[in-house]
Amino acid sequence: MKHISKDDTITIPENVTVSLKARQITVTGPRGTLSRDLRHLQVDIQRPTKKQLRIVVWGGGRKHIATIRT
Repeated sequence: MKHISKDDTITIPENVTVSLKARQITVTGPRGTLSRDLRHLQVDIQRPTKKQLRIVVWGGGRKHIATIRT
């Protein structure tokens, strides 16, 4: 069964910075830097506030929706 829309909001901690450009996410914090390229996923990544990220999947199946939680 396909869902029409599924989304998840992630709260960014105080001492962590997140940069987002064309589905490439870089997270920098006290433990170091982590960079991920999510261009192979069909998701919308939005930044409603400076301390939140919102990830939206449109028309996804079970495995496609599971990518939100990774």
